[in-house]
Amino acid sequence: MNILSIDNISKAYGERKLFDETSFFMQDGEKVGIIGINGTGKSTLLKMIAGLEDTDEGTITYANHVVVSYLPQLPEFDGEETVLEAVLKKGRESSKGYEDELREVEAKSMLTRLGVVDFGAKCGILSGGERKRLALVAALLAPSDLLILDEPTNHLDADMADWLEEQLKKYTGAILMVTHDRYFLDSVSERIIEIDKGKIYSYQANYSGYLELKAAREENMLASERKRQSILRKELAWVQRGARARSTKQKARLERYEELKNVQAPEFDSKVELGSVASRLRRTTVELHDICKQFGDKSLINHFNYTFLKDDRIGFVGKNGCGKSTLMKMIIGNCMPDAGEIVIGQTVKIGYYAQEIGTEEMPPDQKVIDYIKDVAEYVQTEDGSISASQMLERFLFEGKDQHGLLKKLSGGERRRLNLLKVLMGAPNVLILDVNCSTHLRCA
Repeated sequence: MNILSIDNISKAYGERKLFDETSFFMQDGEKVGIIGINGTGKSTLLKMIAGLEDTDEGTITYANHVVVSYLPQLPEFDGEETVLEAVLKKGRESSKGYEDELREVEAKSMLTRLGVVDFGAKCGILSGGERKRLALVAALLAPSDLLILDEPTNHLDADMADWLEEQLKKYTGAILMVTHDRYFLDSVSERIIEIDKGKIYSYQANYSGYLELKAAREENMLASERKRQSILRKELAWVQRGARARSTKQKARLERYEELKNVQAPEFDSKVELGSVASRLRRTTVELHDICKQFGDKSLINHFNYTFLKDDRIGFVGKNGCGKSTLMKMIIGNCMPDAGEIVIGQTVKIGYYAQEIGTEEMPPDQKVIDYIKDVAEYVQTEDGSISASQMLERFLFEGKDQHGLLKKLSGGERRRLNLLKVLMGAPNVLILDVNCSTHLRCA
Protein backbone atom coordinates (compact mmCIF):
# COMPACT_ATOMS: atom_id res chain seq x y z
CA MET A 1 0.00 0.00 0.00
CA ASN A 2 1.21 3.49 -0.87
CA ILE A 3 1.53 5.39 2.43
CA LEU A 4 3.32 8.54 1.20
CA SER A 5 3.17 10.44 -2.09
CA ILE A 6 5.29 13.47 -2.97
CA ASP A 7 4.06 15.13 -6.16
CA ASN A 8 5.97 17.80 -8.09
CA ILE A 9 7.38 19.58 -5.05
CA SER A 10 9.57 22.66 -5.33
CA LYS A 11 11.48 24.35 -2.54
CA ALA A 12 13.90 27.27 -2.60
CA TYR A 13 15.75 29.47 -0.13
CA GLY A 14 16.21 32.79 -1.90
CA GLU A 15 17.98 32.05 -5.18
CA ARG A 16 19.00 28.61 -4.01
CA LYS A 17 16.62 25.98 -5.38
CA LEU A 18 16.70 22.67 -3.53
CA PHE A 19 13.83 20.89 -5.29
CA ASP A 20 12.49 21.53 -8.77
CA GLU A 21 9.13 19.86 -9.50
CA THR A 22 10.26 16.43 -8.35
CA SER A 23 8.31 13.44 -7.03
CA PHE A 24 8.57 10.08 -5.29
CA PHE A 25 6.46 7.72 -3.18
CA MET A 26 6.82 5.15 -0.39
CA GLN A 27 5.10 1.84 0.23
CA ASP A 28 4.09 0.39 3.59
CA GLY A 29 7.05 -1.35 5.26
CA GLU A 30 9.70 0.01 2.86
CA LYS A 31 13.13 0.89 4.20
CA VAL A 32 14.48 3.81 2.16
CA GLY A 33 17.79 5.66 2.45
CA ILE A 34 18.28 9.23 1.18
CA ILE A 35 21.67 10.31 -0.12
CA GLY A 36 23.08 13.43 -1.76
CA ILE A 37 25.99 15.81 -1.35
CA ASN A 38 25.95 18.45 1.41
CA GLY A 39 23.37 21.16 0.86
CA THR A 40 21.15 19.25 -1.58
CA GLY A 41 18.20 19.35 0.83
CA LYS A 42 18.17 15.95 2.53
CA SER A 43 17.21 17.28 5.98
CA THR A 44 14.82 19.79 4.41
CA LEU A 45 13.02 16.95 2.63
CA LEU A 46 12.63 15.05 5.90
CA LYS A 47 11.28 18.17 7.63
CA MET A 48 8.73 18.72 4.86
CA ILE A 49 7.59 15.10 5.09
CA ALA A 50 7.38 15.39 8.89
CA GLY A 51 5.23 18.52 8.50
CA LEU A 52 7.77 20.92 10.01
CA GLU A 53 8.34 22.87 6.78
CA ASP A 54 6.08 23.73 3.86
CA THR A 55 6.77 23.16 0.20
CA ASP A 56 6.78 26.16 -2.16
CA GLU A 57 4.86 24.13 -4.73
CA GLY A 58 3.52 20.60 -5.00
CA THR A 59 1.91 18.33 -2.43
CA ILE A 60 2.90 15.78 0.20
CA THR A 61 0.09 13.31 0.90
CA TYR A 62 -0.21 10.52 3.49
CA ALA A 63 -2.56 7.57 3.40
CA ASN A 64 -5.35 7.68 5.99
CA HIS A 65 -4.36 7.24 9.65
CA VAL A 66 -0.60 7.11 8.99
CA VAL A 67 1.36 7.97 12.17
CA VAL A 68 4.85 9.48 11.78
CA SER A 69 7.77 9.45 14.22
CA TYR A 70 10.65 11.84 13.49
CA LEU A 71 14.24 12.00 14.70
CA PRO A 72 15.73 15.45 13.92
CA GLN A 73 19.41 16.02 13.26
CA LEU A 74 19.68 18.42 16.22
CA PRO A 75 16.98 17.47 18.76
CA GLU A 76 15.80 19.83 21.50
CA PHE A 77 14.22 19.04 24.85
CA ASP A 78 12.72 20.93 27.76
CA GLY A 79 15.74 21.45 29.99
CA GLU A 80 13.70 20.84 33.17
CA GLU A 81 12.31 17.47 32.08
CA THR A 82 14.08 14.31 33.17
CA VAL A 83 15.48 11.85 30.66
CA LEU A 84 12.69 9.35 31.28
CA GLU A 85 9.93 11.97 31.24
CA ALA A 86 11.11 13.30 27.86
CA VAL A 87 11.17 9.85 26.28
CA LEU A 88 7.80 8.73 27.64
CA LYS A 89 6.16 12.06 26.75
CA LYS A 90 6.79 11.53 23.05
CA GLY A 91 5.58 7.95 23.30
CA ARG A 92 2.29 9.04 24.86
CA GLU A 93 1.70 11.68 22.18
CA SER A 94 1.36 9.02 19.48
CA SER A 95 0.45 6.00 21.60
CA LYS A 96 -2.02 3.45 20.28
CA GLY A 97 -3.03 2.01 23.64
CA TYR A 98 0.49 0.94 24.56
CA GLU A 99 0.75 -0.01 28.24
CA ASP A 100 2.58 2.76 30.12
CA GLU A 101 4.39 0.34 32.42
CA LEU A 102 5.64 -1.81 29.53
CA ARG A 103 6.73 1.30 27.61
CA GLU A 104 8.73 2.55 30.60
CA VAL A 105 10.54 -0.78 30.91
CA GLU A 106 11.36 -0.73 27.20
CA ALA A 107 12.50 2.91 27.38
CA LYS A 108 14.91 2.14 30.22
CA SER A 109 16.26 -0.86 28.34
CA MET A 110 16.90 1.18 25.17
CA LEU A 111 18.44 4.09 27.06
CA THR A 112 20.79 1.77 28.92
CA ARG A 113 21.79 0.08 25.66
CA LEU A 114 22.71 3.52 24.28
CA GLY A 115 24.74 4.52 27.33
CA VAL A 116 22.17 6.81 29.03
CA VAL A 117 21.77 5.35 32.52
CA ASP A 118 20.76 8.30 34.72
CA PHE A 119 17.02 8.33 34.00
CA GLY A 120 16.41 11.15 36.49
CA ALA A 121 18.97 13.55 34.98
CA LYS A 122 17.63 16.84 33.65
CA CYS A 123 17.71 17.17 29.86
CA GLY A 124 19.30 20.60 30.22
CA ILE A 125 22.62 19.12 31.39
CA LEU A 126 22.91 16.51 28.63
CA SER A 127 25.64 16.71 26.00
CA GLY A 128 24.77 16.94 22.31
CA GLY A 129 25.48 13.24 21.86
CA GLU A 130 23.29 12.27 24.82
CA ARG A 131 20.41 14.41 23.50
CA LYS A 132 20.72 12.70 20.12
CA ARG A 133 20.58 9.24 21.71
CA LEU A 134 17.67 10.30 23.90
CA ALA A 135 15.77 11.52 20.83
CA LEU A 136 16.56 8.26 19.02
CA VAL A 137 15.02 6.22 21.82
CA ALA A 138 11.96 8.50 21.85
CA ALA A 139 11.53 8.05 18.07
CA LEU A 140 11.91 4.27 18.26
CA LEU A 141 9.57 3.97 21.22
CA ALA A 142 6.70 5.97 19.70
CA PRO A 143 4.33 3.65 17.78
CA SER A 144 4.35 4.75 14.14
CA ASP A 145 3.76 3.66 10.56
CA LEU A 146 6.64 5.75 9.19
CA LEU A 147 9.89 6.30 11.07
CA ILE A 148 11.89 9.29 9.77
CA LEU A 149 15.53 9.36 10.90
CA ASP A 150 17.99 12.20 10.26
CA GLU A 151 21.54 10.94 10.92
CA PRO A 152 20.56 8.20 13.42
CA THR A 153 24.12 6.84 13.80
CA ASN A 154 25.62 10.18 14.84
CA HIS A 155 27.09 9.94 18.37
CA LEU A 156 26.83 6.13 18.40
CA ASP A 157 29.84 3.91 18.84
CA ALA A 158 30.20 0.78 16.69
CA ASP A 159 28.37 -1.52 19.15
CA MET A 160 25.46 0.94 19.46
CA ALA A 161 25.25 1.28 15.68
CA ASP A 162 25.14 -2.52 15.35
CA TRP A 163 22.31 -2.64 17.90
CA LEU A 164 20.36 0.06 16.05
CA GLU A 165 20.89 -1.76 12.77
CA GLU A 166 19.23 -4.89 14.18
CA GLN A 167 16.36 -2.83 15.64
CA LEU A 168 15.61 -1.26 12.26
CA LYS A 169 15.84 -4.58 10.42
CA LYS A 170 13.11 -5.91 12.72
CA TYR A 171 11.02 -2.73 12.48
CA THR A 172 7.68 -3.55 10.82
CA GLY A 173 6.78 -0.02 9.69
CA ALA A 174 8.32 2.03 6.89
CA ILE A 175 11.65 3.79 7.43
CA LEU A 176 13.00 6.87 5.66
CA MET A 177 16.48 7.88 6.75
CA VAL A 178 19.47 10.08 6.01
CA THR A 179 22.84 8.71 7.11
CA HIS A 180 26.47 8.92 5.99
CA ASP A 181 27.16 5.43 7.38
CA ARG A 182 27.43 3.49 4.10
CA TYR A 183 27.67 0.14 5.88
CA PHE A 184 24.47 0.95 7.76
CA LEU A 185 22.69 1.93 4.54
CA ASP A 186 23.88 -1.22 2.83
CA SER A 187 22.55 -3.42 5.61
CA VAL A 188 19.21 -1.73 6.38
CA SER A 189 17.92 -0.03 3.23
CA GLU A 190 16.02 -1.75 0.44
CA ARG A 191 15.78 1.31 -1.79
CA ILE A 192 17.95 4.38 -2.26
CA ILE A 193 16.68 7.76 -3.36
CA GLU A 194 19.27 10.28 -4.48
CA ILE A 195 18.78 14.04 -4.44
CA ASP A 196 20.77 15.55 -7.28
CA LYS A 197 20.42 19.11 -8.59
CA GLY A 198 16.80 19.53 -7.55
CA LYS A 199 15.61 16.12 -8.74
CA ILE A 200 15.00 12.82 -6.94
CA TYR A 201 16.20 9.57 -8.50
CA SER A 202 15.02 6.21 -7.15
CA TYR A 203 17.13 3.03 -7.17
CA GLN A 204 15.53 -0.27 -6.14
CA ALA A 205 18.65 -1.51 -4.35
CA ASN A 206 20.74 -1.12 -1.23
CA TYR A 207 23.77 1.18 -1.24
CA SER A 208 26.08 -1.23 -3.08
CA GLY A 209 23.46 -1.77 -5.77
CA TYR A 210 22.88 1.97 -5.99
CA LEU A 211 26.56 2.58 -6.77
CA GLU A 212 26.34 0.22 -9.75
CA LEU A 213 23.03 1.65 -10.99
CA LYS A 214 24.23 5.25 -10.62
CA ALA A 215 27.40 4.47 -12.56
CA ALA A 216 25.25 3.00 -15.35
CA ARG A 217 22.98 6.08 -15.34
CA GLU A 218 25.94 8.45 -15.57
CA GLU A 219 27.50 6.39 -18.36
CA ASN A 220 24.22 6.60 -20.30
CA MET A 221 24.19 10.37 -19.76
CA LEU A 222 27.76 10.64 -21.04
CA ALA A 223 26.97 8.43 -24.05
CA SER A 224 23.96 10.62 -24.90
CA GLU A 225 26.11 13.74 -24.58
CA ARG A 226 28.81 12.29 -26.85
CA LYS A 227 26.14 11.48 -29.42
CA ARG A 228 24.70 15.00 -29.15
CA GLN A 229 28.12 16.58 -29.63
CA SER A 230 28.79 14.37 -32.68
CA ILE A 231 25.50 15.41 -34.30
CA LEU A 232 26.15 19.04 -33.41
CA ARG A 233 29.51 18.99 -35.16
CA LYS A 234 27.91 17.65 -38.36
CA GLU A 235 25.03 20.12 -38.20
CA LEU A 236 27.39 23.02 -37.45
CA ALA A 237 29.41 22.16 -40.55
CA TRP A 238 26.17 22.17 -42.56
CA VAL A 239 25.18 25.57 -41.13
CA GLN A 240 28.63 27.02 -41.81
CA ARG A 241 28.39 25.98 -45.46
CA GLY A 242 25.72 28.64 -45.78
CA ALA A 243 22.48 26.81 -45.09
CA ARG A 244 19.39 28.96 -45.58
CA ALA A 245 15.85 28.25 -44.45
CA ARG A 246 14.46 28.60 -47.98
CA SER A 247 12.50 25.38 -47.79
CA THR A 248 10.33 23.81 -45.11
CA LYS A 249 12.83 20.94 -44.74
CA GLN A 250 15.81 23.25 -44.28
CA LYS A 251 13.90 25.44 -41.82
CA ALA A 252 12.96 22.39 -39.72
CA ARG A 253 16.59 21.22 -39.77
CA LEU A 254 17.80 24.62 -38.54
CA GLU A 255 15.23 24.56 -35.74
CA ARG A 256 16.35 21.06 -34.69
CA TYR A 257 19.95 22.30 -34.66
CA GLU A 258 19.02 25.22 -32.37
CA GLU A 259 17.13 22.90 -30.04
CA LEU A 260 20.04 20.47 -29.91
CA LYS A 261 22.53 23.27 -29.29
CA ASN A 262 20.49 24.61 -26.37
CA VAL A 263 20.28 21.27 -24.55
CA GLN A 264 22.16 21.56 -21.26
CA ALA A 265 25.09 19.18 -20.90
CA PRO A 266 24.96 16.82 -17.91
CA GLU A 267 26.52 18.18 -14.73
CA PHE A 268 28.45 16.07 -12.27
CA ASP A 269 29.23 16.80 -8.64
CA SER A 270 32.50 18.51 -7.85
CA LYS A 271 34.84 17.21 -5.16
CA VAL A 272 36.57 19.06 -2.38
CA GLU A 273 40.15 19.96 -3.39
CA LEU A 274 42.55 19.85 -0.48
CA GLY A 275 46.15 20.77 -1.08
CA SER A 276 48.88 20.64 1.55
CA VAL A 277 48.26 23.47 4.03
CA ALA A 278 50.70 23.39 6.94
CA SER A 279 53.55 25.13 8.71
CA ARG A 280 56.94 23.52 9.44
CA LEU A 281 57.12 20.97 12.22
CA ARG A 282 60.26 19.86 14.05
CA ARG A 283 60.87 16.50 15.67
CA THR A 284 59.11 17.12 19.02
CA THR A 285 55.32 17.15 18.59
CA VAL A 286 53.11 16.06 21.52
CA GLU A 287 54.25 13.96 24.48
CA LEU A 288 51.96 12.60 27.19
CA HIS A 289 53.68 11.61 30.44
CA ASP A 290 51.76 9.58 33.05
CA ILE A 291 48.42 11.33 32.35
CA CYS A 292 45.49 10.75 34.73
CA LYS A 293 41.97 12.13 34.50
CA GLN A 294 38.93 11.45 36.64
CA PHE A 295 35.39 12.82 36.81
CA GLY A 296 33.80 12.11 40.17
CA ASP A 297 34.26 8.41 40.90
CA LYS A 298 34.83 7.58 37.23
CA SER A 299 38.44 7.16 36.13
CA LEU A 300 38.73 7.94 32.40
CA ILE A 301 42.51 7.94 31.87
CA ASN A 302 44.95 6.26 34.23
CA HIS A 303 48.76 6.68 33.97
CA PHE A 304 48.75 7.01 30.20
CA ASN A 305 51.99 7.61 28.29
CA TYR A 306 52.40 8.27 24.59
CA THR A 307 54.67 10.21 22.24
CA PHE A 308 53.15 11.34 18.95
CA LEU A 309 55.71 11.26 16.16
CA LYS A 310 55.96 13.71 13.28
CA ASP A 311 54.18 11.63 10.61
CA ASP A 312 51.81 9.67 12.86
CA ARG A 313 48.21 9.00 11.88
CA ILE A 314 46.50 8.00 15.12
CA GLY A 315 42.89 6.98 15.68
CA PHE A 316 41.19 6.97 19.12
CA VAL A 317 38.55 4.25 19.51
CA GLY A 318 36.38 3.24 22.44
CA LYS A 319 32.85 3.27 23.76
CA ASN A 320 30.97 6.51 24.30
CA GLY A 321 32.04 8.16 27.54
CA CYS A 322 35.41 6.42 27.80
CA GLY A 323 37.35 9.70 27.48
CA LYS A 324 38.30 10.10 23.79
CA SER A 325 37.15 13.73 23.55
CA THR A 326 38.54 14.48 27.01
CA LEU A 327 41.99 13.29 25.93
CA MET A 328 41.83 15.53 22.87
CA LYS A 329 40.76 18.52 24.96
CA MET A 330 43.67 17.96 27.32
CA ILE A 331 46.10 17.96 24.39
CA ILE A 332 44.79 21.31 23.11
CA GLY A 333 44.73 22.78 26.61
CA ASN A 334 40.96 23.12 27.07
CA CYS A 335 41.01 20.62 29.91
CA MET A 336 43.76 19.96 32.46
CA PRO A 337 44.90 16.48 33.57
CA ASP A 338 44.58 15.59 37.25
CA ALA A 339 48.14 14.31 37.17
CA GLY A 340 50.97 13.94 34.70
CA GLU A 341 52.44 16.28 32.11
CA ILE A 342 51.66 17.20 28.49
CA VAL A 343 54.61 18.53 26.49
CA ILE A 344 53.89 20.45 23.27
CA GLY A 345 56.78 21.08 20.85
CA GLN A 346 57.81 24.70 20.18
CA THR A 347 56.92 24.53 16.49
CA VAL A 348 53.62 22.70 17.01
CA LYS A 349 50.55 24.49 15.69
CA ILE A 350 47.42 22.52 16.55
CA GLY A 351 44.24 22.66 14.50
CA TYR A 352 41.24 21.32 16.45
CA TYR A 353 38.03 20.28 14.71
CA ALA A 354 35.33 20.02 17.38
CA GLN A 355 32.55 17.44 17.55
CA GLU A 356 29.88 20.11 18.00
CA ILE A 357 29.66 23.63 16.57
CA GLY A 358 27.75 26.15 18.64
CA THR A 359 26.39 29.58 17.70
CA GLU A 360 29.33 31.22 19.47
CA GLU A 361 31.80 29.48 17.14
CA MET A 362 29.61 30.00 14.08
CA PRO A 363 27.50 33.20 14.45
CA PRO A 364 24.31 32.74 12.39
CA ASP A 365 24.29 36.26 10.91
CA GLN A 366 27.91 36.26 9.78
CA LYS A 367 28.76 35.82 6.09
CA VAL A 368 30.56 32.67 4.92
CA ILE A 369 33.52 34.62 3.50
CA ASP A 370 33.92 36.68 6.69
CA TYR A 371 33.88 33.54 8.83
CA ILE A 372 36.96 32.29 6.93
CA LYS A 373 38.68 35.69 6.71
CA ASP A 374 38.54 35.91 10.50
CA VAL A 375 41.33 33.32 10.46
CA ALA A 376 43.35 34.44 7.44
CA GLU A 377 42.98 36.35 4.15
CA TYR A 378 45.55 34.06 2.49
CA VAL A 379 47.12 30.69 3.21
CA GLN A 380 50.24 29.04 1.80
CA THR A 381 49.67 25.73 0.01
CA GLU A 382 51.72 23.50 -2.26
CA ASP A 383 50.24 25.54 -5.13
CA GLY A 384 51.39 28.85 -3.64
CA SER A 385 49.46 31.57 -1.84
CA ILE A 386 45.69 30.97 -1.99
CA SER A 387 43.05 33.53 -0.97
CA ALA A 388 40.18 32.77 1.39
CA SER A 389 37.75 33.04 -1.53
CA GLN A 390 39.76 30.56 -3.62
CA MET A 391 39.91 28.14 -0.71
CA LEU A 392 36.14 28.39 -0.33
CA GLU A 393 35.76 27.47 -3.99
CA ARG A 394 37.95 24.42 -3.41
CA PHE A 395 35.55 23.48 -0.62
CA LEU A 396 32.57 23.83 -2.99
CA PHE A 397 31.35 27.26 -1.87
CA GLU A 398 30.91 29.17 -5.13
CA GLY A 399 30.78 32.96 -5.61
CA LYS A 400 27.28 33.84 -4.43
CA ASP A 401 27.36 31.16 -1.71
CA GLN A 402 30.36 32.88 -0.13
CA HIS A 403 28.27 35.95 0.67
CA GLY A 404 25.38 33.99 2.17
CA LEU A 405 24.74 33.87 5.92
CA LEU A 406 25.92 30.99 8.08
CA LYS A 407 22.40 30.33 9.34
CA LYS A 408 21.34 29.33 5.82
CA LEU A 409 23.87 26.48 5.59
CA SER A 410 22.90 22.84 5.99
CA GLY A 411 24.45 20.75 8.74
CA GLY A 412 26.90 19.15 6.31
CA GLU A 413 27.90 22.50 4.84
CA ARG A 414 28.53 23.90 8.32
CA ARG A 415 30.85 21.01 9.13
CA ARG A 416 32.69 21.38 5.82
CA LEU A 417 33.10 25.13 6.37
CA ASN A 418 34.30 24.62 9.93
CA LEU A 419 36.94 22.16 8.70
CA LEU A 420 38.14 24.77 6.20
CA LYS A 421 38.40 27.35 8.99
CA VAL A 422 40.61 24.97 10.97
CA LEU A 423 42.82 24.37 7.92
CA MET A 424 43.12 28.09 7.16
CA GLY A 425 45.17 28.36 10.35
CA ALA A 426 47.84 26.20 8.61
CA PRO A 427 48.14 23.66 11.46
CA ASN A 428 50.88 21.04 11.47
CA VAL A 429 49.09 18.85 14.03
CA LEU A 430 45.44 18.20 13.22
CA ILE A 431 43.06 16.85 15.87
CA LEU A 432 39.65 15.73 14.59
CA ASP A 433 36.96 15.04 17.18
CA VAL A 434 34.33 13.44 15.01
CA ASN A 435 31.88 10.56 15.11
CA CYS A 436 34.11 7.94 13.50
CA SER A 437 31.99 4.78 13.79
CA THR A 438 30.93 5.31 10.18
CA HIS A 439 34.48 5.39 8.88
CA LEU A 440 35.66 2.51 11.06
CA ARG A 441 32.73 0.30 10.05
CA CYS A 442 33.26 1.09 6.36
CA ALA A 443 37.06 0.79 6.34
